[in-house]
Amino acid sequence: MKLNSNSTILCVMGIEVRKEQPGAKPLSAKGEKARARLMAACLAVLERDGYHKMRIADVTREAGMAQGLFYHYFKDLKSLTVEVLTQFASAVHSPSLVEQDVEKGDWYGRIYAYNLLIVKNYARRPGVMRCLLQMADEDSDFSQMLREQYREQLMWLVKLMPGMFPEVKFKRHQALMVAYSLAGIGEGMLREYFINGSRTLQAAKLSEEQFAELLSTMFYRALFLEHPDAEKLKYTSNLAGMVR
Repeated sequence: MKLNSNSTILCVMGIEVRKEQPGAKPLSAKGEKARARLMAACLAVLERDGYHKMRIADVTREAGMAQGLFYHYFKDLKSLTVEVLTQFASAVHSPSLVEQDVEKGDWYGRIYAYNLLIVKNYARRPGVMRCLLQMADEDSDFSQMLREQYREQLMWLVKLMPGMFPEVKFKRHQALMVAYSLAGIGEGMLREYFINGSRTLQAAKLSEEQFAELLSTMFYRALFLEHPDAEKLKYTSNLAGMVR
């Protein structure tokens, strides 16, 4: 595929992400490829070594490029890191693609499809996820961007909830607060399991699919006050007995 001169391409989890850069100096096709190599190398070093230990020499070595070429494409290491982490966090998964195998009206299937993507990000890139949190602590603009992205990711549910539960007569802020509460069910566990490496949790040795099923089952139960169809479950089918 031919690259636009004012864009960069980074493959994250096998998904191609394009980010336009208004005002950037046009690069040749060779320059675009070199810049993309540096970004891919940065992602690999972040995963392996972390942000605070990473050096320019580590990135250029990973990319197989001379260290002196770095400043042809990036101002400094932080600007490269912010751009790479922003693109990683911004990787857009088309709803039509995510839900292509989900039957219409299958709310559990829909929730599971999205949770599986989240789990895969944590499971396959725990180092990068840790770096996201570190950068958010150190850079207010990056932190604001992450919060906005998180809010936008929840808006699909916020917009649908009044129609799903018309008897509730949801106010918009109520729907948003409920969505945030539900989304937070698994956030702490994801960090403990994949980023902090909790031995207590990892003793369960869950597969990505099992982890996504657990999150989806708890989310579904909290939202609909009932257990998902047992035929759709493997790891959590027995939790249907959690009724008082």
